[in-house]
Amino acid sequence: MSKRVGSVCAIVAAVIFVASKTPATVAGQPNDPSTLPRLSFDDLQYLGGFRLPAEAPNNWGYSYGGQAVAYDSTTNSLFVSSQGGVGEVSIPTPVNSSNPAEMPFAKLLQPVTDPTEGHLKDVFAGDVKMEGLLIFGNRLYGTAYIYYDAGNAQRVSHFSRARQLNQPSFSGWSQVWDTGKSGFVAGMMAHVPVEWQSKLGGPAITGQCCIPIITRTSFGPSAFAFNPSQVGQPKVPAIPLLYYPSDHATLGEWSGSNPTYGSTTMILGAALIAGSRTALYFGRNGMGPNCYGGGTPDKNLHGTSGPEGPLCYDPTNIHQAPHAYPYRYQIWAYDLNDFAAVKAGSKRPWNVVPYAVWPLTLPTSEATVRLGGVGYDAQRQLLYLSQMAGDNEGQAGRPLIHTFRAGAKLSATSGFAATTNGKGE
Repeated sequence: MSKRVGSVCAIVAAVIFVASKTPATVAGQPNDPSTLPRLSFDDLQYLGGFRLPAEAPNNWGYSYGGQAVAYDSTTNSLFVSSQGGVGEVSIPTPVNSSNPAEMPFAKLLQPVTDPTEGHLKDVFAGDVKMEGLLIFGNRLYGTAYIYYDAGNAQRVSHFSRARQLNQPSFSGWSQVWDTGKSGFVAGMMAHVPVEWQSKLGGPAITGQCCIPIITRTSFGPSAFAFNPSQVGQPKVPAIPLLYYPSDHATLGEWSGSNPTYGSTTMILGAALIAGSRTALYFGRNGMGPNCYGGGTPDKNLHGTSGPEGPLCYDPTNIHQAPHAYPYRYQIWAYDLNDFAAVKAGSKRPWNVVPYAVWPLTLPTSEATVRLGGVGYDAQRQLLYLSQMAGDNEGQAGRPLIHTFRAGAKLSATSGFAATTNGKGE
């Protein structure tokens, strides 16, 4: 395996990236962030991976988890979600191996617990999924969405709580951005580097992509600047920076497939890299022809009729769903100058496109090719990427955390201080 990121895999993994380019400084004064460099594919370096704990106190562990990851700078640990709960784990030294059994286990610092304290049902009485996590100040923030919201009924999406998971402290729910638009914001969250906060309009972003009932969400990555400390009040304002509504599907139509976007695109993680002008989104994308129907592992049955309609060749998914086999892990790279132009009013959110799309290769394979969330350590410039079901020892389906270094030297040499207090300050 090359020590460079090549294509995003479907195993929960923590990743760390390093960047080689350094911007100029003027007598110790930080430059206008618009002059900072963009990360290139060569700036991303793979370090290795580690496993999540196998133990499951109260029968609630990490099997089929890893949808959301948040880095906690105060404890140098990760909060990772699992099937409606969240736990905290340590960060061991990663090992570069294609065999998960050779990777170290993280220690369980706090067992998986329902961070909403039973309040998911306040969003909707049916199927509600937790999707995003963020440590901001001394609190843990999260998002949730109705999985199949055909009537676009969801109104609230964000909550917060103490970082100590056994302490009753739930605060929420809040509506973020506009009424009836929760499908654009109820997913991934990320810190905005301090040097970009005035240009983008807030200390953090929130967004969402590619969930069922596509007309209620973004046809590709999205970003809205907001202040997490306001979560808990009924409505929280947000500034659109990037999104693709159904009438402006700039990256491609949901009914198609291309190397940037299609009906099988999934994006659960984002990071804005300090000391650069790059925002990275992590997910997967289908590279084959778009096909909606039941999946079949038999290529000869592709296009024939099944019990519920057409059959689509897809050995990774037999369910009635969009298919575009084969799939690849993928990174979408955006220029923050474009986000700033939207905030300033000189561009529309759907006129922004990625400056690069990179396939990502991980040393471990996972049949369904799914990535979860990403945690970002801005001071050390480390990215922890979740590869869902990457650790399948005993059919456990636990995520792997792959570690990369991204732009590790940028903040130290640019005059911009990395955010270390979790407040975006």
